[in-house]
Amino acid sequence: MPKKKALMVVPTYNEANNITPLLKQLYGLRKLKRLGWQLDVLVMDDSSPDGTGDIVRNLSRTKYKDRLFLLSGRKQGLGKALQKSFDAALEYDHDVILTMDADFSHDPHDVPRLLKAIDDGADVAVGSRYIDGGLIPGNWPLGLIIRTRVAGFVARWLGGINPDLRELTTNFRAMRRHVMHKINYNKVVANGYGIQIFLANAFTSHDFKVSEIPITFRSRANGNSKSQLKDIAEFFKIAFRLNPDSPAKQITRFMMVGATGILVNLMTLWLLQSYFDTTALWISFIAIQVSIFWNYNWHNGYTFKHFTHDFGRWKGPLYLSNLLKFQLSQILTQSIILSMYFVLSTAGVYYLLAQFIGIGVAFVLNYYISSNFIWSDSKTYAR
Repeated sequence: MPKKKALMVVPTYNEANNITPLLKQLYGLRKLKRLGWQLDVLVMDDSSPDGTGDIVRNLSRTKYKDRLFLLSGRKQGLGKALQKSFDAALEYDHDVILTMDADFSHDPHDVPRLLKAIDDGADVAVGSRYIDGGLIPGNWPLGLIIRTRVAGFVARWLGGINPDLRELTTNFRAMRRHVMHKINYNKVVANGYGIQIFLANAFTSHDFKVSEIPITFRSRANGNSKSQLKDIAEFFKIAFRLNPDSPAKQITRFMMVGATGILVNLMTLWLLQSYFDTTALWISFIAIQVSIFWNYNWHNGYTFKHFTHDFGRWKGPLYLSNLLKFQLSQILTQSIILSMYFVLSTAGVYYLLAQFIGIGVAFVLNYYISSNFIWSDSKTYAR
């Protein structure tokens, strides 16, 4: 029976002190043989001035002949290095492509666990610090911990990456060959580690089975981190472009629609008060109903436009179903608005201000209900 073949991609820049012991450990993983895997390695070296590429070239011709491959290029950052590596890796015949850092922040002895997850049916296996059993170094600087946490928050809030995947910024993954063929990894313009969230989003946006394997992330053995300020700016840029329905973009649209709904509500209230010369409760109720219908149609066709295509289709089943749920949800928000209007206007607060305050309080609750219970069932992530 032929062995299953896996190719480990290792991007390097000035890793001369790490590359030889790393390769020794990777090629010495006995558990891989018991699992039936043959592991080869592709080193993508960005013309390291410390001679990393020369070391790999020599080893590929001697100790690891036909098992170690070297790809060289000018220094353009991790993103470009991975894209070039994936292009090259797909020219070979390996069943699985893996990635890891060269600095021992990823333990080579965890590689068999990633491939075991593939054997168990995963299309993508991710070494994760953030699930039960995963750990980060106890001596990690607080600033680095905060940065990784902020990066994860930005990826989810601004980028809209599926929250089911906990680990978003790692370079320790195993991916079946068909996964790499299906995702357009060259689509993103990424020089730095922003490519990691692009990949995380691509994996969770398709019908791939993604498994997270708990790992202990370690501080790098030798050398310094390659991250730069420009990489952080690029990270935000990539996150912003990932999904049109990220929470940040969605709530911005919700607020814009809500603002117009407030104007419609207040204008209707003003017109009714001017015509009937009363501040009776019923004019507030009518103004609310007008703004509800206004808001629903704009939410249906703008705020949650990627969750439904029924905007303007008055008989569409999704339109009618969501309209019913939206109307029911307004019972609670209407009661808040009406109660505050009655209490505040009775206390002498100017009637328009009383209505405005009630609307503001109800707005927060309205967004939560709308995004989690009305339009959530049809939610999908961008492909």
